Amino acid sequence: MALSFAIEDKGILPDRMIAALAAGGGILPATDFVPDRSSRPASTWRLGEVAYRVRASFLPGSTTVAQRIDELKLHEFALTDGAVLETGCVYIVPLLESLALPDDISAAANPKSSTRPGSMCSPV
Repeated sequence: MALSFAIEDKGILPDRMIAALAAGGGILPATDFVPDRSSRPASTWRLGEVAYRVRASFLPGSTTVAQRIDELKLHEFALTDGAVLETGCVYIVPLLESLALPDDISAAANPKSSTRPGSMCSPV
């Protein structure tokens, strides 16, 4: 399926387009997607196994995100057995997916209230 958009097009991609992006290498999962779950628009991004609580949100600037996390992290903890994330705190959690999107597509993610390891974050 060819994906093409006009510059003014905005919105969430339907599941068939997300599946086409994954099949075409635009979404690169670290582990296989769960059938019937991973290509839904609200279920694309899966959390990794570790979280970092940091002092504040940040832009990496001229350093890498990993370097900024090392400078700003207060705690690092595993998510494999579950964890409680405190309201009002900032956490960085690597995702199991990476992106190689075409130039006419961008992505963002916001956490769901039921965030847990292997769970999904909603793309915007």
